[in-house]
Amino acid sequence: MNKRNTFLYLKSNSGVFDTESRFYRFDLINPIIAKPDELINLRATEIEVPISYYNIGTFNNYFRIDFDLDGGGIGLFQHTVPVGNYTAAELTTELNTISSIVVNSDDVGNVTFSLTTTFNTKTSKFSFVIAKTAGSAVDIDDVQYFNNTTYTNYISQVVGIPSQSINVSSASHTKIADNVCDLNRTNNIYLESDMLLESRNTIGDKAGILSKIQMAGDLFTIVHWQNTNHEDLTLDKRDTYIDHINLRLVTEDKGQNIDFNGAEFTVTLLFSFIKKDSLVLGKEIIDDNYKSLLYTIDNKENEELNIDCDDTYSIDSIN
Repeated sequence: MNKRNTFLYLKSNSGVFDTESRFYRFDLINPIIAKPDELINLRATEIEVPISYYNIGTFNNYFRIDFDLDGGGIGLFQHTVPVGNYTAAELTTELNTISSIVVNSDDVGNVTFSLTTTFNTKTSKFSFVIAKTAGSAVDIDDVQYFNNTTYTNYISQVVGIPSQSINVSSASHTKIADNVCDLNRTNNIYLESDMLLESRNTIGDKAGILSKIQMAGDLFTIVHWQNTNHEDLTLDKRDTYIDHINLRLVTEDKGQNIDFNGAEFTVTLLFSFIKKDSLVLGKEIIDDNYKSLLYTIDNKENEELNIDCDDTYSIDSIN
């Protein structure tokens, strides 16, 4: 099969970021153009991604625990963790800056409560203790972790506690995290295009995913990814003239864009031009791709209709 190739080398700082679509737009001075009898295949061959993003950002830095007292009274511990990179020990220290609060109980008046955070290095789990430090005895009725739907930037995945409500009915409350601490910003990063490709996301929907990059490396190093599959994705037959390309790098959890804090990522794309399958009229052909049958045209009818049997047509033009 005859095939010609074009490599495209892109640097993120050369693209224009669209805050609405969250894509980087790269305008091409020399468009990529397929000939009339060609389709375009696309492959990401190399990607360099800096691990310069933070594991705590504005998307996951809000800590919140609500609790109710038996007989009336509502307490709230909340804290916005400053953006940055944290170890479990550093995050423990940060959460222990949350101040004690005074809750007015309908039954016994003002009661002071404190919140203490600890981290178990053997289990990699956080623990939280709510306890009375001043005032008359009163029971905590129930505790809600990250339950207020007004907020979407909870730190819940990091500390290992999904949204939940717990019935307590005791003077104090201790919560050991359901899951281990997760301080990985993301295990993988996906390179996406806005073109319709034959790739699927985690729920099976069509997506413009070109590649998945495993983010294995230390902070402030660079991940060098190379495509070892050597598989191309064929663009839609209408995508034959490409004067720009839109790309973005997103996380595996919520499809959020990665903030590399000014560091540059680079992408190498390979465009391959392949010949469309063509069919010759005048003989019976079973096409391997379409599994369709074309039948012999009677020569006499051809002469009467002035049809040239040697003409070739692409499958698309016949359809």
